[in-house]
Amino acid sequence: MFLVSIILSLFLDLVPPASFEASWTQVRHSPLLTEDLQSSGTVVLKEPSYLRWEVKEPVQSVTEFGADDSPRSRFRMPTEKDFKVKEEGEGTIILEPLRRDLRQMFRRITLTLDPVSSKVQSVFLEGTDDGWTRIDFKDVK
Repeated sequence: MFLVSIILSLFLDLVPPASFEASWTQVRHSPLLTEDLQSSGTVVLKEPSYLRWEVKEPVQSVTEFGADDSPRSRFRMPTEKDFKVKEEGEGTIILEPLRRDLRQMFRRITLTLDPVSSKVQSVFLEGTDDGWTRIDFKDVK
């Protein structure tokens, strides 16, 4: 979930608007598991640091950051300065982490954007353990 906040905050930095709402489906592959994990839900991200990540399946849960002023609810979203950013063809942005803490979580993030609207369509995270996560967005607002 933390990785999603990173990705979406970077998306907002790279491709405005200042908010993002969508339904999502996620597939997580790990060499440690016999089959991929699948989940779905909704996400709301609003600047400067509000994130609501709702999982509807397989188990319902809601996580919110920035909903109040408590220290627990605050988090610093990484910016494009924390990544090497490059375009790879029309509608594809590659993010490679520069900070050591981020490099320990993943090798690379690939954002695929709709070529007409520039809205994010999918995110592919390459993990450091030969695992990966793909998140596909629909009904993006």
